[in-house]
Amino acid sequence: MDEQNLEFQAQEQAAPVIPETDTPIVTPTAQRRKRRKSKKQIFKEKYLPFIILGVSGLLCLSFIFGSISLRRERDAAKAKNDRITQLLQDEAESLKSRAAAMAAEYDYENAMKTLAGYSGGLANHSELLNLYNSYKAALNDLVVWDDLSEIPNLSFRTLMADLSKAAADPDRGSRYLKNYITTGEFSAILDQLYANGYVLVSLYDFAVPVTNEDGSVGVNRTSIRLPEGKKPIILTQEGVNYYSHMENCGGFADSLAVNASGELTCRLGESEGAFDLVPVLNDFLAQHPDFSYEGARATIAVSGYEGLFGMGLDQSDAIKAVADKLRAQGYDIACYTYADMEYADFGAAGVQEDLDKWTAEILPVLGSTDILVYPTGGDIKGQEAYSGSKYDALHGYGFRYFVGVTNGTQWGMTTGDYARQTRTLVTGANLADHPDWFEGMFDAASVLSPDRG
Repeated sequence: MDEQNLEFQAQEQAAPVIPETDTPIVTPTAQRRKRRKSKKQIFKEKYLPFIILGVSGLLCLSFIFGSISLRRERDAAKAKNDRITQLLQDEAESLKSRAAAMAAEYDYENAMKTLAGYSGGLANHSELLNLYNSYKAALNDLVVWDDLSEIPNLSFRTLMADLSKAAADPDRGSRYLKNYITTGEFSAILDQLYANGYVLVSLYDFAVPVTNEDGSVGVNRTSIRLPEGKKPIILTQEGVNYYSHMENCGGFADSLAVNASGELTCRLGESEGAFDLVPVLNDFLAQHPDFSYEGARATIAVSGYEGLFGMGLDQSDAIKAVADKLRAQGYDIACYTYADMEYADFGAAGVQEDLDKWTAEILPVLGSTDILVYPTGGDIKGQEAYSGSKYDALHGYGFRYFVGVTNGTQWGMTTGDYARQTRTLVTGANLADHPDWFEGMFDAASVLSPDRG
């Protein structure tokens, strides 16, 4: 063999023998490259990252919204607590104010009850608790008054609003100066009564109406309590009718009325103001609430033959409005007889005739009253106990409280059937001629107006 053939044989022997077949031969590298991914792998690679991202986002949002919600809940709870705190604070301030008004009128028991009603618990509010204890101490130090004979009753007629006009009246000027005082003189009296420790009280503070087992109505004696140094006094105004002769002279108020603001006032011509006792007293009490015991004012006595409060009986609505306002403010309304007559000078038949007119004409408009204020000197008895036909008539008409007249000597009594008291008339003449009647209460000479001449 030649060299070329030998070389060819050698190459043939060295080359691998590849079997003849239809199946392709795949190397390991090719096998790895061609293997299909499982669903799990595809899921992990394609979807899981997005799911993780989504869940993470949801968790973040949940945390954020949870934080916001928690904050809102905390804010709502704080707001609620703040509202409760503010409501309790407002309640405490209101209770303090109400209790103080009661305490100013010596009604310490109700002042304590008011404070004890605090919703937050009295023990949890140191200021209210301290006030409660102070009222309790004041209550324990009060002095008892229970004898009507020891209580002065000062009685006034209609006050002169204009002294010069009243005095200039050709027919009655001298009588006005003698029997009446001015609004300024009354104010001066109030100032001195207050400075001397006097406090307004009511007849009902000493005798309370009761219904007996047999159905009859009587009175039970009771008492009031005032701080040491304070003394009770009753004020009465008689004949609050504003008679025609007063209107003609221009020196007195024309009527008592309720104004547009719902307050009691007096009318004089085209003007409104404090032209008589009621508005003057109300103005004084607004400045000195401690001049009144538990809201007491004065006893207002009216007759009936010239209307009521300066108005004709045809003005019933206006009269009722005045009467209702008087009672609401603490005034007591009394009968001054129908015809301003002295019952001492009449028999039982005359008394009944007068009261029949009162019952028919006045009672339906004014309302009922159980207080009778006798016109000057008209008490049916002296200091002896009531009895007889005239008393039976008065008792039958429902009167249980009787106010007579005294000349400087205070007197009173309370039985199971009635309460009686005398009053001292405060007139220009009595201030000038009997200053001793008013000693200890006020100085008569100093209150008289120099304009009297």
